Amino acid sequence: MSPHRVVFLVLDGLPVEAVGREVTPVLHDWCRASHTTPRAVPAVLPAATYPNHATFATGVVPTEHGVTGNHVLGEHRRFVPARDVGPRVPTIFDALATAGRTSTVVVGDQDLIGVMGARRAGTHWPPDGVVPHGAATDSHGYLDDDVTLPVLVDALAGDAHLVFGHLNAPDTAGHVHGPAGAHDVYRATDARLGPVREAIEPRADETVVIVVSDHSMEPVTQIEPVDLSPALEGTDLVWMPEGTAGIVYGQHADVAGLLAETSGVAGVRALAPDVHLVWADAGRWLCFAGIDGEPGMHGSPRTARQLAAVVGTHPAVAELDERVGGVDFDATSWYGEIRALLGVTPR
Repeated sequence: MSPHRVVFLVLDGLPVEAVGREVTPVLHDWCRASHTTPRAVPAVLPAATYPNHATFATGVVPTEHGVTGNHVLGEHRRFVPARDVGPRVPTIFDALATAGRTSTVVVGDQDLIGVMGARRAGTHWPPDGVVPHGAATDSHGYLDDDVTLPVLVDALAGDAHLVFGHLNAPDTAGHVHGPAGAHDVYRATDARLGPVREAIEPRADETVVIVVSDHSMEPVTQIEPVDLSPALEGTDLVWMPEGTAGIVYGQHADVAGLLAETSGVAGVRALAPDVHLVWADAGRWLCFAGIDGEPGMHGSPRTARQLAAVVGTHPAVAELDERVGGVDFDATSWYGEIRALLGVTPR
């Protein structure tokens, strides 16, 4: 029997390592009651919010959906915000609409509306990806979770087949305080799962709840950034920082060789022939010279771990929990799982 509803909730930037009885007791107890296990599954690279959310929405990697970072290389080799581009392939919202299923999206990072193509959902909030007038925001300009939570709870009282929710506070706290200093915020976010669970309870037997994060977080101990610009000078390559990683765009036979003498570079990986991921040594970050950093960042393969927890009383919960534990399960898998759970297409 397929569930009537799927709730997919992202706790942005919550490190898997923080999940447990001490820091996330509400999630811990919800998993125990569901007889499931919180797990770590691979994120897509770069391990950043926008590439991974676009993957949640499309089921493909960033080089396929086109959201390869917070900014995307556009025409005339100019970078444009990912929110203004969005996925270049169909999304889960398109698939559900075509199949006669409904969806609603509530996110604390307003830019995710554009990043995920969420205007194509049945309803989305904040409207058109714009912070409502007078709404409280955090130090990074994203919506305070106490603003987002009531909207999410109201959405859970509705009839949408898919409710996609997002709470942003763990990500901002991890940046501002570093992951070790953000545990109080992680606890506060976990406490907000209490009202979420209460809102789901009247229809718990027909709902599968999926709680995830999009990436982990790592401490930055050296404020001076690693700047790739000098090593790339004189080539046709351009690059954009992504925290503890960066993306180099353009064709070149040996990107790794170009960066071999750049102090602080830990590794280079080709994501596509013209897209290379570069990441910094532990404790370092990548950016243009003269820009200030933060105590916590993400982007590198070291932060490419996502929380994956499936909870609820529907029989499909146990089946999905078992699949999540499989060796091939990663960030790209949720798209197909949601479609299958709602009877749209086979997995």
